[in-house]
Amino acid sequence: MNRRISAPWENGISFPLQRLYTLIVNKIWSDAESEAVWKGAGNSIPYQLWQSDPSDGGVLQLEDIRMSCAWCNAPVEIPLEDFWKTHTLKEPVSRCPSCGVHFNADLLSARYLRQDLLDFIKTQSGWLSPEDA
Repeated sequence: MNRRISAPWENGISFPLQRLYTLIVNKIWSDAESEAVWKGAGNSIPYQLWQSDPSDGGVLQLEDIRMSCAWCNAPVEIPLEDFWKTHTLKEPVSRCPSCGVHFNADLLSARYLRQDLLDFIKTQSGWLSPEDA
């Protein structure tokens, strides 16, 4: 999560499971307070993945995946159907239109690990703040 979108963590947003469970049990579709914090943090990603409550007949309509290329940092949009193939097939099925790199989930994870290790070597500080260590 930190690599893909660090803004929620940097702004102190967490995902409290007890609160989520309470919303589900009470059939409350959306948490207004949480949504306000999400939008106030300047997120460009929608708060809800679909427009109406799927447990009440709403239609689940997920969007295509938008991310930065792990090789050239250019914006990449992967059609949802290709995205699931990226995560289930062993051959590289997704492609960055900017640098042309083909990748699957294994290659993407390996690239992120490599970048994280290089960042760690450069900073020698690790990922945790001194308070969290």
